[in-house]
Amino acid sequence: MDIHTTLLTSLRKLAEQHTIETLGDRREYLGASDIGYCPRKVILEKIHPPEHDLATLLRFQRGHMAEDIIARAFTAAGYANFEQQVEIVLPGDVPIKAHIDFVFTSKTHKIKSILEIKATSNIPDGAYGSWESQLYIQMGALANEYPDYIIKGAILPIDLAQGEVEFFNGYEPQETIFNGLMERAGTIWSHYQAMLRGNDLVREGVEFEMKTEVSPLCGFCDHITTCPRFETEDVPQLAGVVEALQELQNRDKNLQGEIKKLKKHLFAVVEQKGPITSGCCFLRKATRSRKHLNMDRLEAFLAESGAGIEEFQETRSFSFLEIKKAKAKAA
Repeated sequence: MDIHTTLLTSLRKLAEQHTIETLGDRREYLGASDIGYCPRKVILEKIHPPEHDLATLLRFQRGHMAEDIIARAFTAAGYANFEQQVEIVLPGDVPIKAHIDFVFTSKTHKIKSILEIKATSNIPDGAYGSWESQLYIQMGALANEYPDYIIKGAILPIDLAQGEVEFFNGYEPQETIFNGLMERAGTIWSHYQAMLRGNDLVREGVEFEMKTEVSPLCGFCDHITTCPRFETEDVPQLAGVVEALQELQNRDKNLQGEIKKLKKHLFAVVEQKGPITSGCCFLRKATRSRKHLNMDRLEAFLAESGAGIEEFQETRSFSFLEIKKAKAKAA
């Protein structure tokens, strides 16, 4: 049995089944999460749904697990005033549906609170813009459905691997933001319909320039190889990300130097004095052992057998991000 193939096939079936049961046919409407992402990616994935790999499918399952964990936790804590996977259809010419993870209702105080769960492998310092866009649409939809209620919203990112959570709270409906997102939704939907009709002018021209948005998430897009933003090597939209990375790398290099210096000083103290307590910490000299190959003895042994170390060496390739200063363009 090929376990990789079995998992891949089974998880694809589960993903399709879950989508049909909870979201329906996503080609027939825009979801609240669609509106905050790159429009080109959203449209092309509706026209040509990607066949997800195992890593992506496992991430989907991680998201479902996170929601189940939170639901069980709230139930165990005695909360009975919440609903899961609440669907709201927004009125208007553009078919938009909001699927809300959790809605907590206080009938006494006339408050409905949204909690959006985000399973992630890296909890950010603040909520991503796409997360907030989704939440603003959800709050606007809920406010439209329940005009007599006060609407509130929050985002709960969870890192299951590290056992970490964060809570971004205090969101309220913002009419200006909501209306802007609805206009954006109208543009996305009209271009989507034009693509379905096979409008060559739209396919080849300005609409891609308007709809395509470059971000670090482009690396996870199935359509990056055909994206007009990446037709050439020059991608100025990522300059801010590259600069931020280089700044962090320089800061890390300086920090590592400072850390090494301080550790050296403190080690010299405990090496001479012995264990000490300082700053609520216990410091002592620790000694560990580890095994390593004695290459001289190994080479001598192989030579006696008529062999050389190079016969047992293999070349393996690996990938990494290389950043060099770009050559100045000729005037």
